[in-house]
Amino acid sequence: MKHLFLGLALGLSFALGGCGGTQEVTPPPPPLRPEPEPVAEKPKSTQQDCEPTEGSQELKPISFDERSIPEGSKLAEQAKAKLRTADSAEVERSMREQYVTEAVDDFITALRADPYNVTATYGLAAAYARIGRSQCTINLLVRLLQMRPHPSKRPEVEAHLDKLLGRKQSLDPDFADMRRDERFRALIAKMCEGTNDPNCVYGAAQR
Repeated sequence: MKHLFLGLALGLSFALGGCGGTQEVTPPPPPLRPEPEPVAEKPKSTQQDCEPTEGSQELKPISFDERSIPEGSKLAEQAKAKLRTADSAEVERSMREQYVTEAVDDFITALRADPYNVTATYGLAAAYARIGRSQCTINLLVRLLQMRPHPSKRPEVEAHLDKLLGRKQSLDPDFADMRRDERFRALIAKMCEGTNDPNCVYGAAQR
């Protein structure tokens, strides 16, 4: 028993000696921190132009009950108002771009509600022309021509073509940049075929 107590005492003295003030205390390791995740570069927002469409393709027939004609008309007029606001001299450039973007969205929604809405078709073509989406503009003007033979649409189509072609009024300024595009000029020539109208403007004066 005496030897047991002696062994415990020696063990305790060694243990206490190890905790004495003369021994340097090793500092704890720094906490592990995760490496910061690399910040992914945001892709540059680039507006893609449309793929060309065949002008010979007929419009897909849509039954009357599949269309929401009042909603399409309301949205088309709402979009036209936003384009007019964007043209106001009091509107700042950033707000002008916002109004044009909102007008594009409204025109697209209008055409989803009523794909035969002439105002939305022409208005969206004009809005795309303003932001440089040339092929989208061409596609929509082709669609306008596809609606031209329909008796119920022809008067409205011709009224919009009057503005586009400068018949009995000044040329639509929204398409000023487009008049340098050969595709646009070829389409204008097609619109003027058989009209025998000396006021049908091909855009040759604007280079």
